[in-house]
Amino acid sequence: MTLSLIRHGQTDWNREPARCLGWAEIGLNETGRAQARDQGRALRGRGLELIVSSHLSRARETAELIREELGGDVPLVLDPRLAETHRGDWESRLFAEIRLEDAETWRRYREHPEGFRFPAGESLADQQRRVLAALRDAARDGRPALLVTHGGSIRLVRCFLEGRGIAAFHETSMANGGVDEVAGAGLAERITELLAGPA
Repeated sequence: MTLSLIRHGQTDWNREPARCLGWAEIGLNETGRAQARDQGRALRGRGLELIVSSHLSRARETAELIREELGGDVPLVLDPRLAETHRGDWESRLFAEIRLEDAETWRRYREHPEGFRFPAGESLADQQRRVLAALRDAARDGRPALLVTHGGSIRLVRCFLEGRGIAAFHETSMANGGVDEVAGAGLAERITELLAGPA
Protein backbone atom coordinates (compact mmCIF):
# COMPACT_ATOMS: atom_id res chain seq x y z
CA MET A 1 0.00 0.00 0.00
CA THR A 2 1.34 3.40 -1.03
CA LEU A 3 0.50 6.82 0.36
CA SER A 4 0.94 9.84 -1.89
CA LEU A 5 1.66 13.29 -0.50
CA ILE A 6 0.95 16.28 -2.72
CA ARG A 7 1.72 19.94 -2.14
CA HIS A 8 -1.20 22.25 -2.87
CA GLY A 9 -1.25 24.13 -6.17
CA GLN A 10 0.21 27.58 -6.62
CA THR A 11 -1.23 30.71 -5.02
CA ASP A 12 -0.33 34.28 -5.83
CA TRP A 13 1.64 34.40 -2.59
CA ASN A 14 3.90 31.57 -3.79
CA ARG A 15 5.04 33.76 -6.66
CA GLU A 16 7.73 36.42 -6.29
CA PRO A 17 7.69 38.61 -4.34
CA ALA A 18 6.64 35.64 -2.20
CA ARG A 19 4.83 35.94 1.11
CA CYS A 20 4.87 33.71 4.18
CA LEU A 21 1.59 31.81 4.14
CA GLY A 22 1.44 29.64 7.25
CA TRP A 23 -2.21 29.47 8.25
CA ALA A 24 -3.19 32.57 6.26
CA GLU A 25 -6.14 31.78 4.01
CA ILE A 26 -5.55 32.35 0.31
CA GLY A 27 -6.96 30.33 -2.56
CA LEU A 28 -5.29 28.92 -5.64
CA ASN A 29 -4.56 31.04 -8.68
CA GLU A 30 -5.24 29.82 -12.22
CA THR A 31 -1.85 28.08 -12.41
CA GLY A 32 -2.58 26.32 -9.11
CA ARG A 33 -5.98 25.14 -10.28
CA ALA A 34 -4.43 23.78 -13.48
CA GLN A 35 -1.74 21.98 -11.43
CA ALA A 36 -4.43 20.34 -9.30
CA ARG A 37 -6.42 19.22 -12.33
CA ASP A 38 -3.25 17.87 -14.00
CA GLN A 39 -2.41 15.83 -10.90
CA GLY A 40 -5.96 14.55 -10.69
CA ARG A 41 -5.73 13.26 -14.26
CA ALA A 42 -2.29 11.75 -13.55
CA LEU A 43 -3.71 9.88 -10.54
CA ARG A 44 -6.53 8.21 -12.47
CA GLY A 45 -6.24 4.46 -12.48
CA ARG A 46 -4.02 4.43 -9.38
CA GLY A 47 -6.72 2.91 -7.21
CA LEU A 48 -6.94 5.75 -4.72
CA GLU A 49 -9.62 5.04 -2.12
CA LEU A 50 -9.23 8.06 0.15
CA ILE A 51 -8.19 11.72 0.01
CA VAL A 52 -7.11 13.41 3.25
CA SER A 53 -6.51 17.16 3.10
CA SER A 54 -5.25 19.97 5.26
CA HIS A 55 -8.14 22.21 6.24
CA LEU A 56 -6.48 25.33 4.80
CA SER A 57 -8.25 26.65 1.70
CA ARG A 58 -5.38 26.24 -0.77
CA ALA A 59 -5.03 22.54 0.13
CA ARG A 60 -8.76 21.95 0.34
CA GLU A 61 -9.33 23.48 -3.10
CA THR A 62 -6.51 21.33 -4.53
CA ALA A 63 -8.09 18.22 -3.00
CA GLU A 64 -11.54 19.07 -4.36
CA LEU A 65 -10.22 19.62 -7.90
CA ILE A 66 -8.28 16.35 -7.79
CA ARG A 67 -11.38 14.55 -6.52
CA GLU A 68 -13.42 15.95 -9.42
CA GLU A 69 -10.84 14.64 -11.91
CA LEU A 70 -11.02 11.22 -10.23
CA GLY A 71 -14.77 11.09 -10.81
CA GLY A 72 -16.03 12.71 -7.62
CA ASP A 73 -16.67 9.55 -5.61
CA VAL A 74 -13.42 9.16 -3.63
CA PRO A 75 -14.08 10.05 0.05
CA LEU A 76 -12.49 13.36 1.09
CA VAL A 77 -11.65 14.00 4.74
CA LEU A 78 -10.21 17.22 6.22
CA ASP A 79 -7.43 16.79 8.78
CA PRO A 80 -5.98 19.99 10.36
CA ARG A 81 -2.89 18.01 11.40
CA LEU A 82 -1.70 18.22 7.77
CA ALA A 83 -1.65 22.03 7.84
CA GLU A 84 1.43 24.15 7.26
CA THR A 85 3.28 25.49 10.29
CA HIS A 86 1.37 28.15 12.17
CA ARG A 87 3.83 30.96 11.45
CA GLY A 88 2.43 33.56 13.81
CA ASP A 89 3.69 37.12 13.30
CA TRP A 90 5.33 36.23 9.99
CA GLU A 91 2.13 35.22 8.23
CA SER A 92 1.19 37.30 5.17
CA ARG A 93 4.48 39.26 5.30
CA LEU A 94 6.88 39.35 2.35
CA PHE A 95 9.87 37.07 2.88
CA ALA A 96 12.14 39.89 1.72
CA GLU A 97 10.69 42.10 4.45
CA ILE A 98 11.17 39.41 7.11
CA ARG A 99 14.80 38.88 6.10
CA LEU A 100 15.44 42.61 6.37
CA GLU A 101 13.44 43.52 9.47
CA ASP A 102 13.84 40.29 11.49
CA ALA A 103 17.34 39.37 10.38
CA GLU A 104 18.45 37.59 13.55
CA THR A 105 15.26 35.53 13.82
CA TRP A 106 15.53 34.68 10.12
CA ARG A 107 19.13 33.54 10.65
CA ARG A 108 18.03 31.19 13.45
CA TYR A 109 15.26 29.80 11.24
CA ARG A 110 17.70 29.10 8.43
CA GLU A 111 20.62 27.82 10.53
CA HIS A 112 18.85 25.93 13.33
CA PRO A 113 15.37 24.86 12.17
CA GLU A 114 15.41 21.93 14.61
CA GLY A 115 15.00 24.33 17.55
CA PHE A 116 13.07 27.09 15.84
CA ARG A 117 9.65 28.42 16.82
CA PHE A 118 7.95 31.03 14.64
CA PRO A 119 7.33 34.30 16.53
CA ALA A 120 3.90 33.92 18.22
CA GLY A 121 3.53 30.67 16.27
CA GLU A 122 4.44 27.01 16.21
CA SER A 123 7.74 25.13 16.22
CA LEU A 124 8.77 22.91 13.32
CA ALA A 125 9.10 20.06 15.83
CA ASP A 126 5.46 20.48 16.89
CA GLN A 127 4.38 20.58 13.26
CA GLN A 128 6.35 17.44 12.45
CA ARG A 129 4.71 15.48 15.25
CA ARG A 130 1.16 16.34 14.17
CA VAL A 131 1.87 15.76 10.46
CA LEU A 132 3.44 12.38 11.21
CA ALA A 133 0.45 11.47 13.40
CA ALA A 134 -1.84 12.12 10.43
CA LEU A 135 0.44 10.05 8.18
CA ARG A 136 0.47 7.22 10.75
CA ASP A 137 -3.33 7.17 10.88
CA ALA A 138 -3.54 7.07 7.07
CA ALA A 139 -1.10 4.15 7.04
CA ARG A 140 -3.13 2.32 9.70
CA ASP A 141 -6.30 2.84 7.65
CA GLY A 142 -4.77 0.63 4.98
CA ARG A 143 -6.43 2.20 1.94
CA PRO A 144 -4.34 3.70 -0.87
CA ALA A 145 -4.62 7.39 0.00
CA LEU A 146 -3.65 10.84 -1.21
CA LEU A 147 -2.67 13.36 1.46
CA VAL A 148 -3.00 16.96 0.27
CA THR A 149 -0.74 19.15 2.33
CA HIS A 150 1.96 21.85 2.25
CA GLY A 151 5.61 22.27 1.35
CA GLY A 152 6.81 22.49 4.95
CA SER A 153 4.77 19.45 5.95
CA ILE A 154 6.23 17.32 3.16
CA ARG A 155 9.77 18.47 3.95
CA LEU A 156 9.29 17.43 7.59
CA VAL A 157 8.05 14.00 6.48
CA ARG A 158 11.17 13.67 4.33
CA CYS A 159 13.39 14.64 7.29
CA PHE A 160 11.83 11.76 9.25
CA LEU A 161 11.86 9.16 6.48
CA GLU A 162 15.45 9.91 5.53
CA GLY A 163 16.59 9.87 9.17
CA ARG A 164 18.23 13.28 8.88
CA GLY A 165 16.23 15.17 11.49
CA ILE A 166 14.68 18.63 11.27
CA ALA A 167 18.18 20.13 10.93
CA ALA A 168 17.90 19.09 7.25
CA PHE A 169 14.63 21.00 6.74
CA HIS A 170 16.14 23.58 4.35
CA GLU A 171 18.06 21.00 2.32
CA THR A 172 14.98 19.92 0.38
CA SER A 173 12.07 21.59 -1.40
CA MET A 174 8.78 20.68 -3.00
CA ALA A 175 7.24 22.50 -5.93
CA ASN A 176 3.57 23.47 -5.94
CA GLY A 177 1.63 20.45 -7.18
CA GLY A 178 4.58 18.13 -6.56
CA VAL A 179 4.00 14.57 -5.33
CA ASP A 180 6.00 12.28 -3.02
CA GLU A 181 5.11 8.61 -2.65
CA VAL A 182 5.59 6.83 0.67
CA ALA A 183 5.55 3.06 1.18
CA GLY A 184 3.00 2.21 3.86
CA ALA A 185 4.64 -1.03 5.04
CA GLY A 186 5.95 -0.57 8.57
CA LEU A 187 5.32 3.17 8.44
CA ALA A 188 2.79 3.34 11.27
CA GLU A 189 5.13 1.43 13.57
CA ARG A 190 8.08 3.71 12.79
CA ILE A 191 6.04 6.84 13.45
CA THR A 192 4.52 5.40 16.63
CA GLU A 193 8.02 4.74 17.96
CA LEU A 194 9.05 8.33 17.26
CA LEU A 195 5.91 9.85 18.78
CA ALA A 196 6.30 7.73 21.90
CA GLY A 197 9.62 9.43 22.60
CA PRO A 198 10.17 12.78 24.33
CA ALA A 199 8.20 15.68 22.84
